[in-house]
Amino acid sequence: MTQDIKQRSLTSLDEVETVIDADAHAQASWDDIRAHLDGSHERFESFFESSPAPGTEMNLYHSPTPTYLYEDMKDREDESTGLYDEAGLEQTAAVTERIGVDAGVVNPTLILNLNFVRERDYAVAIMQGYNDWLVSELDRYDNMVGNLVVAPQDPTRSAEEIDRLADEADIAGVQLLGTALVPPAGHASYDPIYEAAEANGLPISMHTSGAGMKPFPEQSFWAETYAEDHVTQHPFAHTVNATSLLLNGVPERFPELTFVFQEAGIGYVPYLLGRLDTAYHEFPDEVPALSAPPSDYVAETFYWCTQPLGHTAETPRHLAWLVELVGPENLLFAADAPHPDFDTPEELFDRVRAYFSADEVTAMMGENAMDVYDIE
Repeated sequence: MTQDIKQRSLTSLDEVETVIDADAHAQASWDDIRAHLDGSHERFESFFESSPAPGTEMNLYHSPTPTYLYEDMKDREDESTGLYDEAGLEQTAAVTERIGVDAGVVNPTLILNLNFVRERDYAVAIMQGYNDWLVSELDRYDNMVGNLVVAPQDPTRSAEEIDRLADEADIAGVQLLGTALVPPAGHASYDPIYEAAEANGLPISMHTSGAGMKPFPEQSFWAETYAEDHVTQHPFAHTVNATSLLLNGVPERFPELTFVFQEAGIGYVPYLLGRLDTAYHEFPDEVPALSAPPSDYVAETFYWCTQPLGHTAETPRHLAWLVELVGPENLLFAADAPHPDFDTPEELFDRVRAYFSADEVTAMMGENAMDVYDIE
């Protein structure tokens, strides 16, 4: 962030050739999922059809989302904020184009709490139904690709699901949901998922949920409101999962596998990396799987989405310091459209453009995501 870099920095977002939203969302309904079951889940098809609230029966540990968040979105008619969470891919694609994003990487909304499902076959049915819905929808839009979802309750069938869909043109990655992932992501039970993703050249994305996360981490059981959950769960769940991945040697076992952490911002990352490297040096006998400090693996194969930027508009230098600590080469712009706390491309661009070179800014805005998700 020197003066010569400032002189080479961009002045307008129009100078950025490609903007990618690394965390877009589309809302599949339970009817959508049921309609795409392949006939091998007869019991669950009947359940979806007869239950008045399959999501509630699936997940009893949910802090209700404040209704005004979504009512506010319904009432807005202007082009910049006319967004509503109960949006299928059609609206997400339209919003993506409207806010100046060239392509979005689609993640689920309805099934963000898939990991809460206790019955393995039920989780697999949801996984398969959602993924087939996603593939059918993505075929309709040139500006959207997606992460297929896996069910950690059954790593073997999840690996088979990756193999089944990896060659679909619009499948760009694998979503291993970080919410209530027990055991955490570094456990060897998930190796079939990682092996299949690596073999098929697909990155692992990890997205958490702002509510319904009572079982993990355990402390969140005492959160009484959505607000408490939303403040802590995204960064803390990622902290636990990233620590588990690194200290259990997953990047050593799968050196070509890339990980993307979504919707937690980047404020927690420098602190996490410092503690991880300290643990590596202080307790070498407990991390025999690693041949280098954790931050070395992170620099090579971990990426962090920028959303939410939070209240950094008045102090962009603070955000620039964080970007410098994490590394612009490891950051992906994310809008999180059409969720209520989405960030527009201008919000990131305007806050970092004066502090980083043109190459660094264009990398953050889209080129890094193009490389990670193989978007042309």
